Amino acid sequence: MLNNRELASVILIALLVVLAMVLPKGREVVLPSLRSVARALFKWAVLRVFGLFIVWVALWVWLAWLIGIWQMELLKDTVVIFVGVGFPLLFKSIGAKSGVEILNHVRRETVTLSALFLFYLNLESLPLWGELIAQPVIFLLAAMTAFAQHDEKGQRVLGCFSIPLVLIGLGLLAWTTAQTVNKWDELDWPDLLAPLALSVWLPFAMFPYLYGVAFYAATEVILRRLLWTNEGMPLRARLGVSAGLHGSVNWAKELTGRYHHVARATTFRGALSEMRDFRHDVTRRERLEADRLADLEIFSGQVGVDDTGAQLDRREFDGSKRALQFIHTAQALRYERRGEIFWDDLTDMVISPVSKWGLPDQHGIVVQRTNNKKKWRAWRRLPSGWVLGVGATGRFGEYRYAGDEPPTTWPGASDEWTDSALALGPVDWDRDDGPRF
Repeated sequence: MLNNRELASVILIALLVVLAMVLPKGREVVLPSLRSVARALFKWAVLRVFGLFIVWVALWVWLAWLIGIWQMELLKDTVVIFVGVGFPLLFKSIGAKSGVEILNHVRRETVTLSALFLFYLNLESLPLWGELIAQPVIFLLAAMTAFAQHDEKGQRVLGCFSIPLVLIGLGLLAWTTAQTVNKWDELDWPDLLAPLALSVWLPFAMFPYLYGVAFYAATEVILRRLLWTNEGMPLRARLGVSAGLHGSVNWAKELTGRYHHVARATTFRGALSEMRDFRHDVTRRERLEADRLADLEIFSGQVGVDDTGAQLDRREFDGSKRALQFIHTAQALRYERRGEIFWDDLTDMVISPVSKWGLPDQHGIVVQRTNNKKKWRAWRRLPSGWVLGVGATGRFGEYRYAGDEPPTTWPGASDEWTDSALALGPVDWDRDDGPRF
């Protein structure tokens, strides 16, 4: 039987559907979207995955019923968990890079404070009229809060939405607590806690299936890519590739285009050999990446250079160089469109979002140009205090700078700039600081 909260949700969803169907503009948006979703979902490959998922969950529910930890009273909660938790986990698992990532998705849906908080709030619902008012308000405030958090201008009014949302949450918490205390003697705790237990063990019971789907999807992508590389790749070789993955989602996700040579295998044993080399190379790159990260931590804050003359403290070197080089590309692309002059006012737009370069929001990149706008330079001071710079005197060519202070001259005007077309250097620019994995 539905409680007031669930009944209100059903009523509100039904009203939205009716409005979408009644209003002409609603139909113009909803009906094409529904057709697109139906065309995407009603395919044999998709229906097969969904059907097997239903069977898998049903088997676990049947086993739970046999040992006495599942009763028919939990059917509603089971359906809600299957639809509201299971299907989102299924879609997330397809893009997961490892079994650990899938397991983390399951954990976040089950044993987090937010999940426990929601369970507690659902012990007691408001009167139906209160739920019909509260749910749209909460949804609107939550949506506006999420929008404000991801919008720079919206963050100024974030409190206008988040504070009322917190107050409503506290109000619901107080209501639930008061109702629970008043009915304490009437509560059947085993029956109340059974849905909580179900919300934990059922998603974890889904994990083997989610892992299998993730591995199957990744393997399908790999085999299609290998056939695209070598249309004549025999079935026995493809089976060898599948066997060489050792059932690991992590291995499957790492078999990217850089290992396209695996497609040259023509026998099962040959494919196993290629896959062995692939696994060894991935392990080697993992070790190099671990060493790189360890060096970043060990040399953090240390002053000095190594035996090649490169700075020891290399925090944010990789992101700074990539961002500066992207600015160089943007300058070259806009040079002719702006009448053969450079810009110095588009930095934030060009490198946005700065997170993709691994830099803080206050990136500190400075772009400058000469008075005649024919030369430009860009530089950034790194956490170590060292400065990297890049610049140009025309659309083509690239000058690089490295020093303990920002550049005081323009590219091509002094020896502190290195013309990358004529010579290597500076050493901090030549050093590969990128991830090894």
